[in-house]
Amino acid sequence: MLIMYAIKRIDDNSCQDIQTLYRLAFGAIYPITFIKSKYATDIFGLKNVGVIAKDEKDQPAAYYGVFPIILEYNSKDYMVAQSGDTMTAPDHRKKGLFTKLAKGSYKLSKDLGIRMVFGFPNKNSYPGFKNKLDWVFTGHMYNFTLNVITIPICELASKYKFLMPFYEKFAKKRLDKYKISIQDINRETFTYKGSGVIGEIKKDYNFFKYKLNRRNTFLIKLNGYTLFIKIKPHLYIGAVNVIDKSKTKALISTVKKLSRELGCKKVIFTLSENHWLYDCLKEYLEPTKSLPIGFYMIDNYFKPEAIQFISADYDTF
Repeated sequence: MLIMYAIKRIDDNSCQDIQTLYRLAFGAIYPITFIKSKYATDIFGLKNVGVIAKDEKDQPAAYYGVFPIILEYNSKDYMVAQSGDTMTAPDHRKKGLFTKLAKGSYKLSKDLGIRMVFGFPNKNSYPGFKNKLDWVFTGHMYNFTLNVITIPICELASKYKFLMPFYEKFAKKRLDKYKISIQDINRETFTYKGSGVIGEIKKDYNFFKYKLNRRNTFLIKLNGYTLFIKIKPHLYIGAVNVIDKSKTKALISTVKKLSRELGCKKVIFTLSENHWLYDCLKEYLEPTKSLPIGFYMIDNYFKPEAIQFISADYDTF
């Protein structure tokens, strides 16, 4: 049976439809408050950059959108966006909606002044991005994992949801003494200027204000290291202030100690191979390949291979 879909740009009233698609496509249940927070990208200058398809009963069938954010490139700021929340309800798959909505979102992005779309597709969506949407891929993200001997209360709370409220209170109390205000962040703290890399997602006040609206994310300072972290289901190091390579071993010791304090049996750094921290960590830890790094080039000004990424850049962080 041929279904006629109504396709339109999302607006501030689309959160309920997006919540429904999270449930139908992934089996995930997210509160409306979380969705509103994630989609509040107007702090970077744009919001609601996405296209939704509804069926003949006005029920959400599929969605493709991007999250606007600022890229600092050659010491100048540019509006770019991360591809995210690609969702199709099971009854509407294999009908070409992914490609149609993606192209609609890219056209919308161009019309709004977004210069480039980047993303980290999983193995299921990678073929579509590469073969149908003309994405350019430059490499992969890599995980550096530290195993820590501790009582794994973080992992237990992530597995048994009834424990999570207690764990969150425990973790917050442990981290209160290390927390710093985003007003204390100098934009240069996380800005790397080195050979080969001339672009990165800008880690400034707006970036952290947007990210810290989410549960279990913290901006802390410990032993002289400024860290942006997330706890669930492990300890994830989203960003680290730029340090000299000689301080890497002490950084590793610091995050291992923090992991023990928080009851996390794993510490995970995730970053691109061209990220300044990659060579530092590689001297002590073995990297494992993670998600591919891809770009949809709205214009050809940027050199994708000259842009570095770290896990705080993920829309899911």
